[in-house]
Amino acid sequence: MPEICEICGNPVRGPVSTIQVDGGIFRVCPTCSRLGKPIKMPGDAQPAPPIRSSPPPRSDTRYEEPELELRPDYYTVIKNTREKMGLSQEDLGKKLNEKLSVVKHLETGKLKPDNILTRKLEHFFKVKLLVPEDEDIEE
Repeated sequence: MPEICEICGNPVRGPVSTIQVDGGIFRVCPTCSRLGKPIKMPGDAQPAPPIRSSPPPRSDTRYEEPELELRPDYYTVIKNTREKMGLSQEDLGKKLNEKLSVVKHLETGKLKPDNILTRKLEHFFKVKLLVPEDEDIEE
């Protein structure tokens, strides 16, 4: 009879792995083995995972990522672009999975978007809201 995975409860097809999840030790299927840290138990006949070292830090400093900041007119760019697309504030909120109040506050400048929301807006509108600190904004 095949061994049963202690996490998902399915019969184990393939090698049984022993992992540690939140202090508990489980014998699991290959699919569930990625949910925890592999550990070596006496009697396990599986090879140890290969040790991968991280690459050495690059000493090549020819190119540095410029520091980005939110452009000062972000709220007008958001509002004008939304209007050009023919979307209401409510429609934009639904498409971005954000509340209507968030969209309203963005467009009035009362709310500065965090990096995640800024990237969402840039991707959706296909505009640049984050610009290098020393770059002048073209109107």
